[in-house]
Amino acid sequence: MPTYTLGQLAEAIDARLEGDPEVTIRGIARLEDAGPDDLSFLANARYLEVARRSDAGAVVVGEDYRTDGQNVLRSGNPYLAFARAVELISPHAPRRPGIHSTAVVDPSARVSDSAMVGPLAVIGADVQLGERVIVGTATIVEDGVTIGDDTRLFPRVTVHEGTRIGVHCVVQSGAVLGSDGFGYAPDEHGRLHHVPQRGGLAIADHVEIGANVTVDRGSAGDTVIGEGTKIDNLVHVAHNVAIGRNTVIVAQVGIAGSARIGSHVQLGGQSGIQGHIQVGDGSRIGGQAGVIGDVPAGVEVSGYPARSHREQMRAYALFARLPEMLQRIKALEERLRTP
Repeated sequence: MPTYTLGQLAEAIDARLEGDPEVTIRGIARLEDAGPDDLSFLANARYLEVARRSDAGAVVVGEDYRTDGQNVLRSGNPYLAFARAVELISPHAPRRPGIHSTAVVDPSARVSDSAMVGPLAVIGADVQLGERVIVGTATIVEDGVTIGDDTRLFPRVTVHEGTRIGVHCVVQSGAVLGSDGFGYAPDEHGRLHHVPQRGGLAIADHVEIGANVTVDRGSAGDTVIGEGTKIDNLVHVAHNVAIGRNTVIVAQVGIAGSARIGSHVQLGGQSGIQGHIQVGDGSRIGGQAGVIGDVPAGVEVSGYPARSHREQMRAYALFARLPEMLQRIKALEERLRTP
């Protein structure tokens, strides 16, 4: 693991050092666990006292943190500065280019010499793997898939035919990309017939997809995930959904078919998006919200059915008073009945 002095780290992550530039940092740790050669960070005010008592060699902090002799790396964005420091101090294991002897690679596949294909992986016909791509153990990449430079597929990912993945993407274990969408047509006897899904899946550059995420191919045309979007674990994206750039989707979100999600949107955990609606750029959807209609750009909604977050908070406050209001109504009714 590389080691850095605080002076070197401050320059590398564009932070301002207050303290001893010769202190050596060898690891990363939580505030409560850190020792004198560890780096930690403070990004939430509730941990102020923990930070002050920490034995960390240095703490990455914001501009308003007050210190009394503690080594700090000060930044306007401490979480981002800490992320950059982690990349330096604790980098990923080095890539080992090559194709494992147990992997199955179709002769027509084009695999870069700098790519790595792990044990028991399967690479189909006409697949294209770019420079420094990593395909993890037991991952399946079906015919015709293209994967851009510096993208990493962790073990047990399944990428179905018709999927295109951009550069610098990350796909965690168990994800299924480009599977058939959920479409059925009833006949005159009420039997359900699967509607063929012949579209594709287009994943732009710098997208990260969490563990056990499922993204369906389009029924006609593509399902699209825009540049820089980050998807947490256990999310489902249905067929023909279009997601914009730099959108954040937290765990257990479900997005129904043909919904349109804008750029810089935040979808809270366990929220649900109805099909064929639009969620505007910069909007925020609260956790467990049920979105059944269009959401304008820049609006924050919550609850079920989702509505303005401020209105929802007022409704929750009123709901909490219902038992008291019921007792008052009963008392008034009793008084009215009394002669």
